[in-house]
Amino acid sequence: MAPKTTLTRTLLFGVGVFLSLFSFAQKEAKSYEKGLESLGEHRYPLALGYFKETAAIDPKYQDLEYKMEIATLLSPEGDDKSLTKILSFESSYGSSDDHYYYWLGQIYTRRYQISEAVSAFEKFHQKIAYAGNAEEESLEMVEHSTQLKEFFNNPDNYEIHQLESPVNSSSSELTPVYFEGENELLFASDRKGSGEKPFAIYYTKSGPNGWEPIQEVKNLGTFTRKNANIEVINDDGKLFLFREENGGDLFYSQPSGSSWTTPVEFDARISNNHLASHFFINEHEDRIIFASDEDTDGLDIYESFRDPANGKWSKPAPFSTSINSDYNEDSPYLSPDEKTLYFSSNRPGGIGGYDIYVSYYDPSSFSWSEPENMGWPINSPNDELHFKMNDNQTSGYFVSDRLHSKGGFDIYFFWEVQKVKIEGRIYDETRGTALTNAEIRFRPYQYLDEYFSSPIDQTGRYSTRIIGDETFKVEIIQNGKILMEEKFEIHDTSGEPTTHVKDFSVK
Repeated sequence: MAPKTTLTRTLLFGVGVFLSLFSFAQKEAKSYEKGLESLGEHRYPLALGYFKETAAIDPKYQDLEYKMEIATLLSPEGDDKSLTKILSFESSYGSSDDHYYYWLGQIYTRRYQISEAVSAFEKFHQKIAYAGNAEEESLEMVEHSTQLKEFFNNPDNYEIHQLESPVNSSSSELTPVYFEGENELLFASDRKGSGEKPFAIYYTKSGPNGWEPIQEVKNLGTFTRKNANIEVINDDGKLFLFREENGGDLFYSQPSGSSWTTPVEFDARISNNHLASHFFINEHEDRIIFASDEDTDGLDIYESFRDPANGKWSKPAPFSTSINSDYNEDSPYLSPDEKTLYFSSNRPGGIGGYDIYVSYYDPSSFSWSEPENMGWPINSPNDELHFKMNDNQTSGYFVSDRLHSKGGFDIYFFWEVQKVKIEGRIYDETRGTALTNAEIRFRPYQYLDEYFSSPIDQTGRYSTRIIGDETFKVEIIQNGKILMEEKFEIHDTSGEPTTHVKDFSVK
């Protein structure tokens, strides 16, 4: 018989091991459940963090590998990861998990592979309908992805470019302002900020080797994300900003060398107008347009005019019944001739969360037209805000948290382009025949997430419209697999009447 002390120690050790294992089991279960909860709330990076915690304890815990792959592919760190693994789960989870095709559709949508997203959501709808669950919701997903496909198959006549470092960073960049012939840039960023007001204003200019090192304009102060908004008017560098003083007021600053003077109040008489941070002021400084939630459940666009006789500002009034909706309207911008309004809205029927819309003023009827969605590639399945046009009204900039953004929001530059028609045939070199039942995509190197596509018909022919002066990465895709990638250049600014013929071959 073992001595009592030895037995006691043995029992205590066994209990300690049991409690330790029980504690670990509890911890992995809690992390896993938190991951599932975050996944259901579409907080994918947070879900991924919890799943990684679980994997550190037990990498084979339940269906952790599957759920962690979903969270990874729906987080920024998985944007360029191969889909081979998630597709390999189809043989098992495609039948056992009612939401496999839902997640697959979300992954395809995040990657702007809209045709594939439509197919995945259709399978999800069929599976849910068969089970008798949430059929209406799944049908809405099919309809929305089909609408996205229409947008993506008919891109508008704009090309966009994501600004390089040091402008865009792993943080958020907001409210960009170009001036001095588009060679100088001001913007807000939280790259060094902390506390309640993490955003500061930064300045840079374009040099022979790209954007020069940025400088913080410290005397302009710091801002919350909601209040980070600046405007420069008359191209002379006069800068307007918003501060939450006296219920909300405009301040302005004058350029001084490579910096700006300490802001002073613009006009004390507008401090009682319930001005909000996302404002626009015209070059005559007598019309202010802004988004406010003062009298509504969401954001609506209001405007106020200054009376030239007495200098007083009118009581803010809703901009137009055709502009405001039951949803949010934000970030207004008015063209110099004051006949074109651009703004962001999360109303239904768009591409993503917040989209950019445009409305035109009709002087004969004193009314604004129904807003039009500016389409892809200005808008994306993500959010677009702070849209502004340059003086030429053919180029401008906005911010977006779209696919491949470096941080939360990045600054994008856009400009109008001419398109030309291109057509040809695709040959299968192995069989010596035309390739059929496939798709061709032309991706401009300026912005590889955009593409111009065409189905390849039964005779191997394709036809589409592409940017007339650009270098492309051409992809031939069949059954979700890329059969060929090839570089292709075209330099033609003659416009739509021109048709180019280009054949491709696939081994």
